[in-house]
Amino acid sequence: MDFFEITSQHINTLNYNEKELYNHIIRNMEEVKKSTIRELAATCFVSPATIIRFLRKIGFSGYSDFIAILKYTDTDCEENHNPFVVPQENYRIEYLKNIYESVRVLDNEKVNKIVRILKEKPRLVVMARGLNKSVGHYFEYIFSGFGFEVVFPEDHYFRQMLLNGIRNTDLVFFLTFGGEDKELIKDIELLNIRSKATVVSITSANNNPVQNMSHINLYVFADYIQVHGIDMTSRISMISLIELIAYKYMEEMAENEEHSSQIPYYSLDKGIREVFQ
Repeated sequence: MDFFEITSQHINTLNYNEKELYNHIIRNMEEVKKSTIRELAATCFVSPATIIRFLRKIGFSGYSDFIAILKYTDTDCEENHNPFVVPQENYRIEYLKNIYESVRVLDNEKVNKIVRILKEKPRLVVMARGLNKSVGHYFEYIFSGFGFEVVFPEDHYFRQMLLNGIRNTDLVFFLTFGGEDKELIKDIELLNIRSKATVVSITSANNNPVQNMSHINLYVFADYIQVHGIDMTSRISMISLIELIAYKYMEEMAENEEHSSQIPYYSLDKGIREVFQ
């Protein structure tokens, strides 16, 4: 039996952090084969004891057994292996859980801080690459509709030109699921050096460089999915957070207009309002 045959029957029992460990192993199988338990633990920012507990949970007696099986696993089978961390018939439940958890842990104080800055009508800058660019386009559509100046530099050279003219009053959103995109990391470093612009990032929940360099970080949950080397991880949770920021802004603006005796042109459903209560 190979790694996937042994672990497949245990995947449904894994929690979020354990799924992250599992994904790390299948994405870096060749490196893991050569790693000691301490090296693997350090890479994953966990203790060796956590690695042992995890391996026992997915069907191995210990680290030596795990490495032995891993060495006999044909990594070419990863291309044909089911990309879902759980079987497809159960994935719909996990999919909804990820969205629910992303919304549930959303820090209202962080959202309020973002909305306070939005009320000052700053220029909004969106930084995103790869599949995250689709989220960037949605962000651009939503906030342009509110009357904001939204700048979304889609290629490397446009991003570099923008960084040369970044304003201290800009509100800059970095959308990068993994938070480890080397080009965006360099961009955020330059931005922090050249300006006092506020940086908001939306990343996965794991500890990552973009998260650590942001003034405000919001995080999401999603199962990592890759098909033929192409990232297909869901970005719906990221879109959910962007929409909730937009709805909170709508709510605040509607209240301001009501207090000023103007007819509000923003309307929020009662259920949406309850998210922030």
